[in-house]
Amino acid sequence: MTPCAYLSTPVRFLKMDSRPVQVGRGTRQFTGQFPVLEYSYVVSGKSYTSTRMFCRDSESFKVEWSKVDRFFHDAENGAEVVAWFAPSSPESACISIDAEFDYSLVSHTSSQCRAK
Repeated sequence: MTPCAYLSTPVRFLKMDSRPVQVGRGTRQFTGQFPVLEYSYVVSGKSYTSTRMFCRDSESFKVEWSKVDRFFHDAENGAEVVAWFAPSSPESACISIDAEFDYSLVSHTSSQCRAK
């Protein structure tokens, strides 16, 4: 079995807000609401708090706004959203591994890559 690059653990949202983000160039611009979060999670019995959205830092990110809308809907309605973290640094969790906004629910993550 290949070790997981990231492990997942359910989050509890402590704060959920949004900020306007404008994307596009020239006449094709779109303004959307991007999540601003604070969440807690537990790894090996220890509690952590994070505000990180992306694991990989990037100057730009790619967003499918329908995913952002679905994220707000899922999070506000109690779906079990997970945070991801490298096994060597559980204090550095994030919601989206890549600079392409995406998120996962507990029910959609491999049980092999769930934190204990």
